[in-house]
Order: sequence, then C-alpha cells, then structure tokens
Amino acid sequence: MPGNRTIALIDMNAFYASCHQAENPTLRNKAVIVGGSPTNKYKGMVIAASYEAKNKGVYTTMSIYEALKKVPDAIVVQRDHPMYSTYSKKIMEFLRLIGPTEVASVDEAYVDITERVNKGTSPKTIAMYIQRTLWEKLHLGCSIGVSDTRCSAKMAADVKKPFGYVHFEKLQFCSFFHPQNLSKLHGCGQKTEEKLNKYGIYTIGDLAQKDPVEIKLILGIRGEMLRNNALGIGSDIVNAEREKGDKTIGKEKTFSQPTTDPHELLTIAQNMIDLLCRRLQEKEQRASTISIVYKTERGGGSHSKSITLNESTSEHTKVFSVVESLYENNLVDIPLWLFGVRLSNFDNANYVQLRLF
Repeated sequence: MPGNRTIALIDMNAFYASCHQAENPTLRNKAVIVGGSPTNKYKGMVIAASYEAKNKGVYTTMSIYEALKKVPDAIVVQRDHPMYSTYSKKIMEFLRLIGPTEVASVDEAYVDITERVNKGTSPKTIAMYIQRTLWEKLHLGCSIGVSDTRCSAKMAADVKKPFGYVHFEKLQFCSFFHPQNLSKLHGCGQKTEEKLNKYGIYTIGDLAQKDPVEIKLILGIRGEMLRNNALGIGSDIVNAEREKGDKTIGKEKTFSQPTTDPHELLTIAQNMIDLLCRRLQEKEQRASTISIVYKTERGGGSHSKSITLNESTSEHTKVFSVVESLYENNLVDIPLWLFGVRLSNFDNANYVQLRLF
C-alpha cells in the first residue's frame, strides 16, 4: 500500500567476540569467550561468546569456569569497549549511506530503506549488499530483518542467525509467529510469559486474539504494546537524529556490595523515575525509549535493556511499568553493583540533554 515504509534492522552477530576476531585474525573460526575479571580472566562471567563457543553450549552470564568445562580449548579475552565503539562507529557511518539510520545499541541499528525500495531496489538486494560490505571491509557478520514496523523487523532479524536475512509482510509475520510461544515475542520476558500463561495465553496468536481491554487489565499499558507487537502493529519511524547515549536523561546508583533485593531496586527505580518524569514535564518533553542500566561486576562496564513505546510518555506509572518489566524479565536474582534508569528518544528533535549527575 502507498505510504507503507520498509524498515531494516541490522543486528551484528556475536558482536563483541566478532570484533576480537576481526582485530586478531588468529582468533577467527575459533571458540572465543569475552569476559573474566581484570585480575584473573579465568574467573568472573561470560560477557559474550563467538558462535564457535555458543554452538558448544556457552552463553552470556555463564561463569567462565563452567564455560571452560564445556569448551576447554576456548580462548578467553578481556573486554575492550573502546575497540567495540570504534567498530560500531564505522558500521553506523556505512549504514547512513544506505538510508536514515537510528542507532539502537552498539551493535544494532534501524535503517529506513523505503526510498531505495520505491526506486526499484529489492529489500533482499539491499540486505545482501550490507552483509557483503560489512564482511569484506570489517570482517563482521550481521543478520537482517525487514518489515513495515520496527518491532516486526527486529523479530525477523532474530529468526535466522548468523548471516540471516528474513523479510516479513504483515500476513507473513502473523502466519509465522502466531503459532509460536510468547518467548519469541519482542518485549515479552519469562516473567510476563508466566503471568500470561495463567490466563490461558500461551502463544503469540493467543495474545493477538485476546480482547485488548482484558490484556490491559492484566499487564497495564505494557499489555497494549505487547498485543500490538503480536499483531505486527507498531512504529515505523526511524529517528536518524538519535544516537545511543544522545538526548538522554538518567539516574544511576552504585552499591558498596552487590544486591539482588527486588524491593530495594524497584524502590530506587521509583524515586529515580519520579525525578526524571518531573524534569521531562518541566521541559514539556516525553520519552519513547525506557531503559534500565546495570553492572554485574564492580569494575566492569555497564549494560542496558530497553523498550521503545509506540507513544512517548512522561507519566510515572507508565515508565515504572516498563522498568519493572525490564527488571523482572532480565535481572531477577542477578547480583547488581549498579542500577539505573534512562529515558531517551524524545519527541522534540531539538531537545537539549538534561544532566542530572
């Protein structure tokens, strides 16, 4: 239909480990584990792993000790965030030559390829060009999902890895995903899946067919968003002005000892959100992307999980609902040295970053 957009989500494959393999050719085609502690690389947790290691059972957050039991010949390397950032900038600079690009994270980006498609170039041709160029120039692989919304494109990119390409129109999206478990739905974590299961909702199709009012009563505003995701409905806006870490406000707290106490962490989140939302309202701003930030090691780097809403908000209850979901689906029982909340992707492109620290 006229007006429909074509969105590609580029997801770099095993990005951290692949950067080490790209930088050091002797690591290519070998099991590489990124992690360990600064004082002893054979202790600590797995931060990332190459597909050669993943295929033998290594996964993120596994202890290095357990990972080496599974793959004794794996090569353990220390994380190198400046190197990852350098590669990420090169990738994003290249993608901007393809079309308007929104940086979603250090290893993901949405690219609006509508104009090229409307001029006669097929999405597959564009995707193959991106994959081939990134491999030839940087020796980095990626999987690409294409659809008419951001969420559908992201879910398509997860279907086939590594070096995958999947393109879903809306009917194809529904046909493929509706029979699948809720765990395959973007934004639906284990805790949310368990909650929906109690109401007889087991598949993405079950969620799509449920009354929207009933879903909203179960999950609040997040339920409406998840149901839309299940229907292949959502935003098709690629904000080329947005950069990871740009136009962002946030608050973080570092702990003297790691904590797993959900009451403590969510109370801290409530206070942070109250401050952040008041600052947004003072500036007459609303945020679309809500993130939690955390550290699992005292001297390690920060990680984040985020959800982008279909409609921006500055309401405390809506923001907290998303933060609570992100925490429950990703961080329950994980000892945290740092925890924080960030709001970004504002609806005013001329917004100036608020500094709260």
